[in-house]
Amino acid sequence: QVNSASDVLQAVDKFCTSRHWMMHVGPEKGEILTGALREAMDAKLASRTSDMSTPFVAVELGSYCCYSSILMAREFYKQQYAKLNSHLFTVEINPEYAKVAAEMARLSGLDGKITVHEISYNGHDTDVDTVVQDALIQFNSKEQGADSPKIDFLFIDHDKDMYKADLIKLESAGLVRQGTKVVADNVLFAQIDDYIEYVQKRKEEGTVNTLTIPCQVEYSNEDEGDSSVDVGVKESYVDGVEITDYLVNP
Repeated sequence: QVNSASDVLQAVDKFCTSRHWMMHVGPEKGEILTGALREAMDAKLASRTSDMSTPFVAVELGSYCCYSSILMAREFYKQQYAKLNSHLFTVEINPEYAKVAAEMARLSGLDGKITVHEISYNGHDTDVDTVVQDALIQFNSKEQGADSPKIDFLFIDHDKDMYKADLIKLESAGLVRQGTKVVADNVLFAQIDDYIEYVQKRKEEGTVNTLTIPCQVEYSNEDEGDSSVDVGVKESYVDGVEITDYLVNP
């Protein structure tokens, strides 16, 4: 599975750097994402002294074409994490993207670790919290896990206007709580100020630790070191990934 997944990711990266830009997380930010994921899995392993049956649950908001899902699920197969029985639930509002994501998961050989769920919009709001909660409850019942589902790792990379609102929804549903690690993409490039202000407020309350990791927009640093590229152009592609750890229940 790991080899197939790596082949898929490499093919996507090659296409995006040589032919057409796409909004995947990309290799640079992908390293930040998987590093945070490994930290969350290590923490789960360290805490599993009494209950070894609870699976490691990762959730992604914004499947797109499944690149980041594949990138994350590939980590599940590393030997040190095999006992975690990890699973990734990714949600997508665009039905066409959801179909593509499911097919990409199959091509990568990781469809046993990735499930794609469609969310809907009623003209005012989405049902993201209900869809995620129902998926986790169903999964837990099959795996004989905890009765009360919890997200161990959350990656937010969907509608930039919904980062804060959907995080609050997941908090209110009891899915994001003590021990959850949240990674949010594009917080600087997309100027997602309300989200940053919210997690910073949570930090001041003592609920979380949070840090903005500076980086570049995906597939925009191919000209790094090229003096012919205007500095202003390079600066226009500055981005950031926000990594937030919940110290207590919100």
